Amino acid sequence: MGPHFFTYSVCAGRAAASHNEDALDSLEGCLTEAGDSLGPYFPAVSVSLNGLQLGSYEVARLLRNPHDVALELMGKAFDADLKAA
Repeated sequence: MGPHFFTYSVCAGRAAASHNEDALDSLEGCLTEAGDSLGPYFPAVSVSLNGLQLGSYEVARLLRNPHDVALELMGKAFDADLKAA
């Protein structure tokens, strides 16, 4: 996989994570696919990147506007990297 491919995992509570093995070409695609699968069961999700908690998001927002959510997540991850440096 290259630098512009994304995968994600989903877990609920203490259950083992379920991994999406198919690489997607955008973060927006990951958010939409995860939202589609979680939407019928959960109103909101907690998002983390490499163990860094980035916040809680309504599943409806992931589906309605994945581009803006992706930009917000990338901004939070970038800010965390700056603080860690």
